[in-house]
Amino acid sequence: MKRFKFNLNTPLRVKQKIEQMRKQQLMEVILTLEREKNELKILEENKAAIKVNLEQKMRDSLKAAELAFFEACINTLDLKVKNQKYRVAGALERYNKAVDVFISSRQERQILERLRDKRFGAYLVEFNREEQKALDDIASLAFFRRGGGFEL
Repeated sequence: MKRFKFNLNTPLRVKQKIEQMRKQQLMEVILTLEREKNELKILEENKAAIKVNLEQKMRDSLKAAELAFFEACINTLDLKVKNQKYRVAGALERYNKAVDVFISSRQERQILERLRDKRFGAYLVEFNREEQKALDDIASLAFFRRGGGFEL
């Protein structure tokens, strides 16, 4: 019997490569999202540190210029935090899209793999059937050669 040949092997390999690319893109998006989240966390920590520093200075004595400086720093950090939250939201949206694309490419590959497995199973059944037929033929020939045929 001829060897098993899956005629959709090339599209399966293409789907596997596409899935690899989508997985790589997903990893890049995840790294970007984590970087944006870390940046937001750092900005919020800086803002909290400046507020603590301001409260400490207010307990001592604080000049109007220093108060204006702290207020300007806090306002700037508020703006940066707001912008960073938008960036995190955008990165999260890109992450969700990348996950959807990756999942769809994985499903396409799995469909072709299931089809290949099903066809291979059918091939094995047919191969075993032909092999058993050949073995039966050999056994019956050997039986007749030994004189085990029918007597009339």
